[in-house]
Amino acid sequence: MLLLASSGRIEIGEGWSVSSFIRPERRSLTQEERALLEWLIANGGADAKEYSPQLADLSVVGRCTCGCPTIDLALRGQDQQKTAPSKMLADFVGTTPEGIEVGIILHAREGEISELEVYAIADVKTPFTLPTIESLKQF
Repeated sequence: MLLLASSGRIEIGEGWSVSSFIRPERRSLTQEERALLEWLIANGGADAKEYSPQLADLSVVGRCTCGCPTIDLALRGQDQQKTAPSKMLADFVGTTPEGIEVGIILHAREGEISELEVYAIADVKTPFTLPTIESLKQF
């Protein structure tokens, strides 16, 4: 059951919240992540291109623990994710090298790119990687 806690976090059943699935991970973007972000900005919604200057300064600040490749992002010098309501910059579907069909959403919060969300369309029990750029199509 999904509940909005008084803290503003979404709780998923007893003792779990969305933030429970994200672990801190401070690192630079991989080449694959950067290429995908560049493609999403270039091919995303009408406002997406406005965010392209941020790409050079993005780093990873968190990673999902479920086995998907979702990452939280922040501009260099910041060490935590933004938590304000999200603006969708891009929304696509694609296929991973493992053959898993995924949805991919690029989020911005408070005027900054904040999350690369990747989720399996079907119920998947094993970890998977980012979709190939060649497989992406508008959702």
